[in-house]
Amino acid sequence: MSSRRDDRGSIEPHGQSWRTRDALLIAVLAVVFGFLYLQWLPVWLAARGLGAQIGQEAVFGFWLAAGVLASYIVRLPGAALAGESLAALAEVLFGAAAGAPLLITGLVQGIGAELVFGIRRWRDYSLVTVVLAGAIAAVVAIPWNWFRLGYFALDPTFLLVLFIVRVLSGALLAGVFPKLLGDALAATGVLSGYRIGRARSEAI
Repeated sequence: MSSRRDDRGSIEPHGQSWRTRDALLIAVLAVVFGFLYLQWLPVWLAARGLGAQIGQEAVFGFWLAAGVLASYIVRLPGAALAGESLAALAEVLFGAAAGAPLLITGLVQGIGAELVFGIRRWRDYSLVTVVLAGAIAAVVAIPWNWFRLGYFALDPTFLLVLFIVRVLSGALLAGVFPKLLGDALAATGVLSGYRIGRARSEAI
């Protein structure tokens, strides 16, 4: 599939059709992140001992990274939603104690990032857009996450602090981190067959 550079300097694909390799890559990412998400639970629990809910919100953003990374690499409609949802499914299959409710969690967490990339018509994957995707994913996930954690019983002022910490965590761990990881993988050449690889080649 050919591509061209638009007047904003971003890569604009001719067509947005999925290929088998795109689906397979997202499936692989989902399995890897499903396993990593499960390993992140002790980190999240330990963070509570350092700063109660504030500490936990500070590390929460990592659980949003799969969807952002999936979209950053394949650059197609639905990639962020599929990546995050399938990572949650993998986490359940790996034996996560939370069980089936994680499927709803993954769906909700993938929606926010998908919205941001969708607004940019899946053409803009600049640092600003990716960071916004991570931050908005964190915001959209708040009602469901906080309902499950019982946060709405907390003081409103404290909730505002938690909100700010959550957004920053999403921006860094679900925005900056996936972009750095995606760029590092692309630099090795292993992603040359994907849209991130072609965008990198045309930018050089």
